[in-house]
Amino acid sequence: MDRFVVKMACAGFLSGLLLLTGCGKKEFSLPESLKNADKEKGIYFAEKSVSFGDRYSGSENIRKYGDWIIKELKKFPGMEVEEEVFSCDTPTGNISFRNIIGKISGKSQDHVIVWAHYDTKRFSTFPFAGANDGASGTAALLLIADTLGKIQEKLPYTLHLVFFDGEECQEDYGENDGLHGSKYHAANLHKRKGKCKGMILLDMVGDKELCITPPKNSHSSLVALFEKAVESMDKNSLKGRYNGAILDDHVPFLEKNIPAVDLIDFSYGENNVYWHSPEDTMDKISGESIAFASDVTIRMLYNMKNTGL
Repeated sequence: MDRFVVKMACAGFLSGLLLLTGCGKKEFSLPESLKNADKEKGIYFAEKSVSFGDRYSGSENIRKYGDWIIKELKKFPGMEVEEEVFSCDTPTGNISFRNIIGKISGKSQDHVIVWAHYDTKRFSTFPFAGANDGASGTAALLLIADTLGKIQEKLPYTLHLVFFDGEECQEDYGENDGLHGSKYHAANLHKRKGKCKGMILLDMVGDKELCITPPKNSHSSLVALFEKAVESMDKNSLKGRYNGAILDDHVPFLEKNIPAVDLIDFSYGENNVYWHSPEDTMDKISGESIAFASDVTIRMLYNMKNTGL
């Protein structure tokens, strides 16, 4: 089964989009102390990620990489860090996985999850840098933590920054292959304090020619919130729509009736030629794109209550 089940169509802003009541550009709530994310830090986090080499699940490289992510998270004010360690049988054998969770307390115990996968696809024929597909999402999450650490006003809801392991399949996406970290976290979400109000997935958000295009199988209210956040930044050229559904880390949560949106740019090079190829390298991504993904997510977080979820 193909992970991306339909062909990309960057349709731009759709006039028929469900609008958020009271969430126009002037009414969009933002802390006075909010500053834009640091693009230089964004590209540093991506470069550091790529420096660990192939980061496929179960490898020594991803273990070292995960340790570095935890070390970075602990640098940010008010951050609590925990791990979810589990194992699954896969087509290539039993693999140990580790999700990493950074928590920032908000005004409520109810929480919002922002997540990305930090593993990369395993290839036997070439070393895979995964600059966009892997490193950019991780960099964006770390940059969100860095930016929020400089803001005095608490978020409306507690924030869980989750770095998922095992998103990439070993052979072909199916019941026992791929999305391991998100499936595990979704299955155990009921054990956590408070209600999960929504989830924002960041995937492949580093492309220099960025156009984030939520797929049809994203929650409409969160898609509307994303597009309002982009409008508040005067960055309309950086958003569009994916003309179909995508199998990604948000799906296990949608299946449990948890609102989720997939913020993804699946137009990486002409005809997506750089995806899962030796060309997914640092020269194809930018700190500006990573910073934009971080900034728009933070704006969504401060306005989650406007969605009515």
